[in-house]
Amino acid sequence: MYSLTSKIIKIEEKTAVTFGISCGTVSIDDISTDRGEMMCLIDKCNQLQLSPTHLFEVVEDFLNE
Repeated sequence: MYSLTSKIIKIEEKTAVTFGISCGTVSIDDISTDRGEMMCLIDKCNQLQLSPTHLFEVVEDFLNE
């Protein structure tokens, strides 16, 4: 099952929260700063029972939209 990850980053004295996705041992951080957008992606991955072997390709497509 896919889940949301989050991380606080600091760039040039500004702080932001970035979100990613993980499933088992596969995790991709810092995909988006939009939590809602990431939850939609996670829900879709879970509904489609996406194999973690395809996660990097799905995230790449997501970022190119």
